[in-house]
Amino acid sequence: MCSGRGGGPILRKAIACAGAFALLIVLALAGLRLLASQRETDGSMPASTSMVPTPLGAVAASISGPHDGPPIMLVHGTAAWSGFWKQVSAHLSAQGWRVIAIDLPPFGYSERDRAARYDRVSQAARLSAVLRAEAGRPAIIVGHSFGAGAATELALRSPAQVRSLVLVDAALGELDPPRGSRTLAERLMGVPLIAEPVTAASVTNPWAMGMLLRSLIARKDKAGAWLPTLRAPMLRPGTTAGYAAWLPALFAAEDGGWSRRSVRLSAIKPPVAIIWGEADTVTPIAQGERIAALTRARSFARMPGVGHIPHIEDPAAFLGALDAAIEADRGKR
Repeated sequence: MCSGRGGGPILRKAIACAGAFALLIVLALAGLRLLASQRETDGSMPASTSMVPTPLGAVAASISGPHDGPPIMLVHGTAAWSGFWKQVSAHLSAQGWRVIAIDLPPFGYSERDRAARYDRVSQAARLSAVLRAEAGRPAIIVGHSFGAGAATELALRSPAQVRSLVLVDAALGELDPPRGSRTLAERLMGVPLIAEPVTAASVTNPWAMGMLLRSLIARKDKAGAWLPTLRAPMLRPGTTAGYAAWLPALFAAEDGGWSRRSVRLSAIKPPVAIIWGEADTVTPIAQGERIAALTRARSFARMPGVGHIPHIEDPAAFLGALDAAIEADRGKR
């Protein structure tokens, strides 16, 4: 029992209780980290996956549609991978598009970067290299959530490679942060002894995945069908360590990205279209409205009753919105 009489004994017991509680937390997190390692035993990848070499490591891609079709690249969000676009890819490839759905490292089946270069500028460089290898001409870039940061960065830095940009519930973060600023979470997640247990307890924890996915969407009943897809690449060895190395990029306020600057967004060259779930609580629609104003978006599709992941919450409505967003590009095939 953590009780006692007198200032000295009470203080000692309080310290002992706090220490015991901290030890229990450490042991629990260490146990979760160990369980994560035991789960990560399947290094196989889908037969349809191609590995595209880039200067920053090989990027996994699911490529479909006619070889000479106009290219369109799909960039997923946090902890997802190209498998989350499977319905979208099938729809677009059936229309004659050359679909390049990539796994943005460290997610999916892409090679993980030992130097943990997961900032937006580095991710945009990966996208650029994949386009050079697989597209050969300007492509439409569709970026969802966290992946929209890399997609926007690509459009700003390599506009000649981008025919147009489609942003889906884009998580660009707070715009115009102080130069060189770092959040406390970013600093803490830069410590592997902290980041890896946190990752094992949350992102790669199969018991937490359902809760995490449901927290992102408004149509909660859609989560169950997508959990096996979310889970599949997390069975790769080293997943927890790889995802943990990415966490500082998730919490970064400033990483030198042009996509974090209003003045840069205002000068974007490729045309922008926006699709947004009206019930999104992760990136509220007001953020989309501001991005639309800065980029002079040519269209803004609002999806009622839909949260942060429109393409799994209401696939039919999303495909209609995407078709409309890229309609202006169809004549340029």
